[in-house]
Amino acid sequence: MGRKGSGVEVRGNSIRIQFTFNGEVLRRTLNLDGEPLRPTAANLKYAHRLAAEIRERIRFGSFSLAEYFPADGDVGQPLTVGTQLDDWLAAQRLEASTIAGYSSAIRFWKAAVCDRRGATLGDRPVRILKHSDVLTALASRPDLTGKTVNNYVSVLRKAMELAVADKTLSTNPVSAVARAKHQKPLPDPFSREEAEAIVADMASHYPAPIANYVEFKFFTGLRTSESFGLHWRDVDLAGKHLVVHRAIVRGVEKLNTKTHTARQVILNSRALAAIQRQRKHTQMRDQHVFLDPRYEEPWFEERAFRRTYWEPTLRRLRLRYRPPYNTRHTYATMMLMAGMRPAFCAKQLGHSVEMFLRTYAKWIDGDHNALEMGRLEAALASDLSQIYPKKGR
Repeated sequence: MGRKGSGVEVRGNSIRIQFTFNGEVLRRTLNLDGEPLRPTAANLKYAHRLAAEIRERIRFGSFSLAEYFPADGDVGQPLTVGTQLDDWLAAQRLEASTIAGYSSAIRFWKAAVCDRRGATLGDRPVRILKHSDVLTALASRPDLTGKTVNNYVSVLRKAMELAVADKTLSTNPVSAVARAKHQKPLPDPFSREEAEAIVADMASHYPAPIANYVEFKFFTGLRTSESFGLHWRDVDLAGKHLVVHRAIVRGVEKLNTKTHTARQVILNSRALAAIQRQRKHTQMRDQHVFLDPRYEEPWFEERAFRRTYWEPTLRRLRLRYRPPYNTRHTYATMMLMAGMRPAFCAKQLGHSVEMFLRTYAKWIDGDHNALEMGRLEAALASDLSQIYPKKGR
């Protein structure tokens, strides 16, 4: 018999080792070339070393039953972080665009180096994942923005929360990872003169539907996905408004917007003129208002529009590059500079008032700031004149 508590015992002309794995007591007879290993002194010494090694690997979460006992198949293969991430994503009910974002985060974690030996986080057994592993993986990519880091950590945290719920883990090693600091960049709108130049340049270089589309975007502030998904049945030309309740995101048409809230957008004279001109190009189809004129098909992603029409136009005009989404910022600031109420502007853009005020505070306060500082300067000048009165002639 083996030493008490060693996990090794002699059974007739064979040696059996015993260990506890995943809460189950397992016993395995040691074999060599298909025959039981005889209990010689050398073989018993080997069995004790093997039992100690197995216990150690179980403790650190790196034990694989199939590695030591191939007859068991892949039973006991340690659950890795990469597998847990895949399992978590498969259990979610998500929009295609959200899945794409999460998949990007998962690719990062699977490939991220998490120790000095070059091991990747994706191959790390879940049971031995440490807080420091996550920090090391993030430190290997100093180029990531704070926003990206927070998005990536959120995905890993949620995947580990599922492991806790499944009782694979007792605690979540990602829960204490602090949020990275991130300052949201200010909107970068085009000036009114730049917007007019862009529309005019497109009208002279491209098919009419392109200029119609860009003018419409500059004077409605619709998100790119919303303008791609707009149908003629959602447009009321007599009532001079349209209803936004659908979008095309990453090639998938959805019957909801980013905020999952339908809204009515009032058409000003410029937006109304652009969509009136567009009628002869697409209204008879009674589907999408704006199509890619190269193929007469809906726009399914922004990249084609950006590379074919938007970027060449900005280069010709020698304008500083800003993405097409900034037409939305342009309309927001245009409304504010015209003195329109922020609550109305926010409703037109599909923002909450709080979000709108936070995003466009610079333009809301612009004129008032100059007025308030003018009052202060007048008061300071008055105080100064009393302290140092002008001498009489």
